[in-house]
This record gives sequence, C-alpha cells and structure tokens, in this order.
Amino acid sequence: MMLLSFMKKHGKKIAFHTISCLAIGALVAVAYTAYQYKQMTQKWYAPIEGRAGTVKQATVTLPPRDLLTASEPLKPFLMLLLGVDSRDGESARSDTIMLAAVHPSKQAAYLISIPRDSYMELSGKGYDKVNHAMAFGGPKMVKESLEKFLDVKIDRYMSVDFDGFRQIVDELGGVPVDVKKRMKYSDPSDDTYIDIKPGLQNLSGEQALDYARYRKSDLGKEDSDYQRINRQQEIVRALATKGASVQAYAKAFSLMEIVGNHVKTDLTEGEIASLLLSYGDPTPNMIHTDTLIGQDERIWRNGILGWYHLVPSTERERVHQQIVQAMTQ
Repeated sequence: MMLLSFMKKHGKKIAFHTISCLAIGALVAVAYTAYQYKQMTQKWYAPIEGRAGTVKQATVTLPPRDLLTASEPLKPFLMLLLGVDSRDGESARSDTIMLAAVHPSKQAAYLISIPRDSYMELSGKGYDKVNHAMAFGGPKMVKESLEKFLDVKIDRYMSVDFDGFRQIVDELGGVPVDVKKRMKYSDPSDDTYIDIKPGLQNLSGEQALDYARYRKSDLGKEDSDYQRINRQQEIVRALATKGASVQAYAKAFSLMEIVGNHVKTDLTEGEIASLLLSYGDPTPNMIHTDTLIGQDERIWRNGILGWYHLVPSTERERVHQQIVQAMTQ
C-alpha cells in the first residue's frame, strides 16, 4: 500500500526523470558517434593533389547530403579502389586495383578489376605494368594512367592497406567463403605463409587476405591472375554483405577507428555521410563485378624480356561503355 501510494504521488516525476536520462544518454551517444565519425574522416582524408586537409575542387559535383533532412543522394561517380601492401612502406605497389562506377540513388555499383600486370603508359614514366604506378607516383599516377588508358574521368579514390583489411574482417567476425581447393604457398623472403583448406568456412582477416592474394602454389599448378581476381571480387561481395549487417552497426566505433588509421581517400565528410545513408538503406545493394580481359605475352622492355598483360583496344572500349552505362542508366 505504501509503495502504491508513493508511485501515485511521485510516479510522474520518476517517469519524467527516467525519460530525461534516456534522452540525455541517447544525445551523448549520438554526439560521441558524430565525434568519432568526424575524427575518422579527418584522419583518412588525403586529396591526391594539394596539402592534406585542404579541400580541392571536385572533378564532379557531389553535393553533401545532410544526415537527417536531405533526400537527394549523390550523383553517380567513378572511384579508384586500391589495395596496398603495407609491408612495402613508401614504395608500396598496388596489389589490388579496381574501378567502381557508383550510382547511389539505385544503390548500385559496377566494379571492374584491373589486372596488375596490365601494360599501359604510366603518366610521366613511359610504358610499364599498372601496379608499378603506385610505387612511382602514388594514387595520382594510377588515376592518371587509367584515365588515359580507358578514356574515363576518375572522380575519387580510396586505398586500404593490408593491416587495415585484416583488422576490418576480424572486427566483423570474419567472412564466409566456400574455398574450392587446398591453397598452400610459402615464401620466407616476404613472410608469406598461406595454408587454407577447402570447404565452406568463416575466414579470419589473415585467411581472407591470403585467399585474395593467392596465386603461386607449393602443391601444383599456379593460378592465373583472373582466378585471383575472382577471389578478390568474392571477398569484396562478402564484405559488402557483412558491412550492411546489424553486427557492423553494433561495432561502428571500433570499425571507424580501424578505417581512420588504415584508409586514405579524397571523399569528403559530407560525401561519406551521404553514401552511408544511401547504401545503408534496407533495400539490397546491387554490385556487378567485371574484369578487364587481355592476354599475357612476353615483350622486351628496357632490354629485359618480361611477362605483361596486353589489353586490346576493343576490350578497353567495352569497359569504357560499361562504365558510362553504369553511371547513366
């Protein structure tokens, strides 16, 4: 009876204070998330041209989208994606090279993988393999070389190093992959030790990186670069699915910390927020993957006979048209 009387007398005050505490807690959480997000975008913002931290004129207009009120997503744009071997330091080569034609309003993306041995004119360096461009001139040289090679305009870039990739996969709890065969290869000279058994399994960050990079074999025939690219695309799709899961949202703080330390991009804070809104929508995202096709041939360069991936003009035109179509439909 005393409890009932107390609740009648003070119940409204208790409810008010409880709701107030919950509201304040929610505001603090939102404020902290916004702070973490801002810290992340400041750490990873690295324009290709100009001093880091200064905003340059965009090659395409991508109007910022307010997190709470705006309804219009970004316009379609073309983005360069680079996976960089962090062990190489300043002379790092790009182990994975992709172009992504991003169409936010459709929650769609067309991903085209560029074989790393593709032979093309590197801006200011003459003809060579495209993966050497990263070591010679960073993302800027990769961007300019691909723009000329495919007759496209690349609007943004993003690079992630190996350590960041491993940590992101581990933080998401691994990625499910159906491994088709035994993969075993070791090279003590660069600390490579790959040993993955076949079957459907959840790969850790280290295993996922090995799976995506595997080409040479201690057991038999080596894989082609096309097989390697197919595995890279498989990992990208698996990560995209994991990244849109409830588990990813629950680990937003730790993921932002990893991304801030291991990713570099010239996407602005507003553009990233807009993309998170577009692709975080419950509607399934559509990701179409493709590969630049050519033929491996031995050619002389600087007095050395080496293997290069030669891409015919018809294939370059096909990919050009696919990119244009993905950004206009």
